[in-house]
Amino acid sequence: MSDTLALVESPAQLLNVLEWAHVHPGEAASLTVAVLQPTDPRSRAQVRRLCRFASQAKVAWRRYEVRAGYLGRAGELMRLGRAVAAAERLVIGDLFSRTIQLLLPRSKAREVVVVDDGTATTELVSLLTYGQQLTRWHQGDLKPSAAKGGPVNRWLARQGLERAVFFTCMPVTAPPGTEVRPNDYAWSRETFGPVRVRAGADLAGSSLVETGVVDQDRYIDAIGWIARSRAAGRYLAHRRESPQKLERIAVATGLEIVHPELPLELTALTEPIGQSVLTFASTVAYTLPIVLGSSPVRVELCEIDDAWITPDTAERSVDFLRRISALAVDRHGLARIPPQPDGRARTLS
Repeated sequence: MSDTLALVESPAQLLNVLEWAHVHPGEAASLTVAVLQPTDPRSRAQVRRLCRFASQAKVAWRRYEVRAGYLGRAGELMRLGRAVAAAERLVIGDLFSRTIQLLLPRSKAREVVVVDDGTATTELVSLLTYGQQLTRWHQGDLKPSAAKGGPVNRWLARQGLERAVFFTCMPVTAPPGTEVRPNDYAWSRETFGPVRVRAGADLAGSSLVETGVVDQDRYIDAIGWIARSRAAGRYLAHRRESPQKLERIAVATGLEIVHPELPLELTALTEPIGQSVLTFASTVAYTLPIVLGSSPVRVELCEIDDAWITPDTAERSVDFLRRISALAVDRHGLARIPPQPDGRARTLS
């Protein structure tokens, strides 16, 4: 194959494409990364930093402003469509993406590689395995599909596709007709480090409030409890957390709010990191134990209380959080941090 095109929309996806290229240099020899630019400033800044690392790794990349107004979007999608049609191999960061689903019918690729877009990979694999519509875990319960699966499912199964691969650090079983290749963050670990450990605990922020799953007041109360009980000094903000929420956390807890300039996997290797990293159910509960495996840093999982879940949250979303929490604990032996006891609620475990 002579032409490999990667489609990425977030810093994490771009990082995992670089990991794939490092492990599969032959397949990535003609790789070009199409960066579908995110809109929020912090995501754009992280992507910009990662593009510099891509250049240093001799990986070609191009930016596409696919969210820049109607006319701009139309022109960028036309350019992208031509690139997708010419590619013999596609590396995809997010099969849930509407933009990517819009582009897929143009593809004549014989192979597709799906890299991690965080814990959503576990849901993606499940939906593809059972031929269900691709709906993000926090967007409500699944609706019955008249056709067996959605357009992506049919595209993956079409006769001309010779291979479909999941390049992942998640504990998943390959859907029928596909294969799984492990991502152990070899590029990150070989390129950066060694780990520099600072005193105290760092608390990794979560976007569960922004996705509408967790109540903001409950979340901030929980952050205060964890900070006090575990002597946490810093709050490593998620790139999608709102400034208003972060200000409330700083005032209510006294935590230092830190805005990482890179995905947390790379921040942990390029900046001093706490002796303990505390996280809610999220991707870093899987990735940080791998990235920090040879260091003395402990990753611990903060349990989510049923009482924090917003009334409109679908049962499917709650099940997803339960599942990724249990899988992270089982896979990496993480210690659990229980929520503040109040005698009323149960944990999502």
